[in-house]
Amino acid sequence: MKQWKRLCPVVVWGLLSLLPDTTAQAQQAKSIGQVTALEGEGTVLHQGKFAPEPLTLQKPVFREDIIETHRASKVRITLTDATVISLAEQSRLELKQFSHDARQQTRSGRLAISLGVFRAILKEILPSSTFEVITPTTVAAIRGTDFMGEVTADSTAIVVLEGTVAVSNVRSWFRGLSNLTPGMGTTVRSDGPPSTPTKWSESRIEGLLRATAIQ
Repeated sequence: MKQWKRLCPVVVWGLLSLLPDTTAQAQQAKSIGQVTALEGEGTVLHQGKFAPEPLTLQKPVFREDIIETHRASKVRITLTDATVISLAEQSRLELKQFSHDARQQTRSGRLAISLGVFRAILKEILPSSTFEVITPTTVAAIRGTDFMGEVTADSTAIVVLEGTVAVSNVRSWFRGLSNLTPGMGTTVRSDGPPSTPTKWSESRIEGLLRATAIQ
C-alpha cells in the first residue's frame, strides 16, 4: 500500500501529460486578421477565455472572437482577404466564421453584430463567395463591396454605398427581401419584414461615415 501511494503522483502526472494542451492549441490557432487602426479603447474575448483582453494595434483576431468598443472609441479590423470592418463607439462584433482561399477563389464569412454602428468593405466579390452579417433582427447577404448599418436590440438599418446587399428578417417566418443598391437603405424591426427601400439622405449617410471613420 505504501508503494502504491508513492506511485500515485507519478501515475497522475503521467495521465495528465496525455491530456491535450488546450493552451498550446489556442496559441496554434490561425488568425483570420488583425487590428489595423484603433482610437480609444476596446476589448477582445477569445474563444475558451473567461476574461477579455485590451485591443492593441496589430493584435491578431481569431474565429469566434468577440470585439467590443468603449465610449468615444473606434476600431478597424482587417481580415486576411483584405475585408475591412470598422466599428463605431459602443459596438459589439463577433467573428463567427471566416475562411478564404485565394487560389480556389473562395471566401466564406459570417459576422454577428449585436449593437452599434459598423461599416464593412469587401475588396472584391469572389465567384464562390458567401458572406453574411447577422444582427438581432436581420440577415444581410453581401453581394456588394461597401455597406453600413445601425444596430439595436430590436431594429437594424442598412445602407449600401457600392454593390448590392440582400436583406431579410433573421426570423424566417417574416417573408420579404430587400435588394439594396447604392444609396438605398432599409430598416428591419424585430416584428416584421424589411421596410421598402428608400434613398438615404446625404446627411444620414455622412453621419455613419463619420461615426466609423478612423485614421
